[in-house]
Formats: sequence, C-alpha cells, structure tokens
Amino acid sequence: MEQSSKKELAVAFLNELASMPHDRLQDIVEKVIGEELAAVMFNYSKQVLQANPDKAVENASSMLILGYLIRVYEEGEIPSDNLPA
Repeated sequence: MEQSSKKELAVAFLNELASMPHDRLQDIVEKVIGEELAAVMFNYSKQVLQANPDKAVENASSMLILGYLIRVYEEGEIPSDNLPA
C-alpha cells in the first residue's frame, strides 16, 4: 500500500469515527478488539497519561502509532525476530 493511500485511509476512517454514533463504535470495538484487549489498551493509556499529563498530546500520538504497530505485528508484517530484545 502506498504511503498516501495509508494516509488517505486513516484520514477517511478518522473522519468517519468523528461522526459515528457511540453505539456503533462500541459494537466495532467489541467485535474487532474484544473486551479483554480493549481493557489492556485502556489501562496502558491511563498509566501513560497519568505518568506525565503535560505530554498528553505526544503520548496520545505515540499510542495511536503503537496501536497501528500492534495491528501490523498481528498481521505478520513485523517478524518477532526483528523486535529488539
């Protein structure tokens, strides 16, 4: 996928999320992520944001990137042997 295509898809999805009814978003989270993983991500986010509230924007951006990397890893595009020890 081209870099611009990734950007366009991300922007389109974020725009859709902005106008998405809360119930629909909850349904997507439950079906795609599941309650257990959503709880892990929530707790991690809470920990990071509480540890340094002055860097909330930077941390939020980092968490979005981390979420994307988790998905890419799940799809096998990042072999585990390439991860640092």
